[in-house]
Amino acid sequence: MTPRAKEEARAELRRRKAAILQATQRADAEVDALRTADRGQELEEVSQTEQGLADLERLGDAERLELVRIDAALERIEKGTYGTCDDCRRPIEARRLAALPWAVLCSECAAALERRSAAR
Repeated sequence: MTPRAKEEARAELRRRKAAILQATQRADAEVDALRTADRGQELEEVSQTEQGLADLERLGDAERLELVRIDAALERIEKGTYGTCDDCRRPIEARRLAALPWAVLCSECAAALERRSAAR
């Protein structure tokens, strides 16, 4: 992986991280607003509010997982191991890293892992 490609990956990961943190702050504000909403709501409105809270909290879990993956990818860039498959040690395809910048497996190894998981 070229130094320019690594710098572009670093910039994209940082951009995604900032976007997630902003979205998380907005979601947290929405959750707080829903929790403090008027207690005189009709039963149907209460049910919708509870469903909205559950949806926002699930979204938060997914975002937290993505942040962990992004931080790990940024650390691999610093260590010089970014873009190398954890299994076969070959380079991860550029198109895969463009789609999943935190990928730790090349397409071939990821497909093999999926086949093994599906067979269980």
